[in-house]
Amino acid sequence: MRQLLVLSLAALFVLSACAEDPAVRAAYAHADRVAEELSRGLSWNREDIGHGLSRDEDVDVYSVTGTRYSLSDRGRVLLRIRATSRIGPDGMPDPVGQGTRAYEATHDPSPSRYPVVTVCFEITVSYSDTGVTEVECPAGEPHSFRAPAALPHNAFDRLKTRLPKTPDLAAARKVVDHLDLDDRIGKDVAEMDGVIGIALRERPGVCLFARVRPQGTEVWWPSRIQAMPGESSCSAAEAVHGHAQRAPH
Repeated sequence: MRQLLVLSLAALFVLSACAEDPAVRAAYAHADRVAEELSRGLSWNREDIGHGLSRDEDVDVYSVTGTRYSLSDRGRVLLRIRATSRIGPDGMPDPVGQGTRAYEATHDPSPSRYPVVTVCFEITVSYSDTGVTEVECPAGEPHSFRAPAALPHNAFDRLKTRLPKTPDLAAARKVVDHLDLDDRIGKDVAEMDGVIGIALRERPGVCLFARVRPQGTEVWWPSRIQAMPGESSCSAAEAVHGHAQRAPH
């Protein structure tokens, strides 16, 4: 009985020491910041989320699943966080980033004074509600995610200068095809009542419109607010009608 009590106390001591480790506390704080960032998002594009989180030098992403606008199949992110920390003057964890660790490894022949810990978490997202749970790190390597799709930097100028000056649907489609867009870019080209509308959607809130009328050609960027889902579907029909040509007052 006495031996069991000693073992129980030892286990409790290890757990308490782990919880008080400033590096572990820093990892939990980092996971909370990631969850807060995810709670402010509007879309749930898995590639974009995974790539964005992976840009953090201390975060590795294993998977992004589900959808944020669901209670039954909520969004889930499985990630690994590296943390190194010391206790700051205010008694709170004072994280030490990878840059500092790399500098010390180069300029200080002694081992780093701030040992690195790795902790894995599952972050769940349902609408703006999030949950953070420590989990066992999975086997295998983290996933690699493609960078978000982006319109060519000269897309506006190329549409402005190369679209036909009067309605010609075949010529307009040819100009759009020659932009060589990423397959994730939304593309809508149509003719209605003698007017050609063109809508190119990079992501929610980023849309490029153009229209060709007998009076000439127009190209414009709606404001981010005007291009958000609920305000705009970023469609050729909206381009035909000149949607969001003027900023909201």
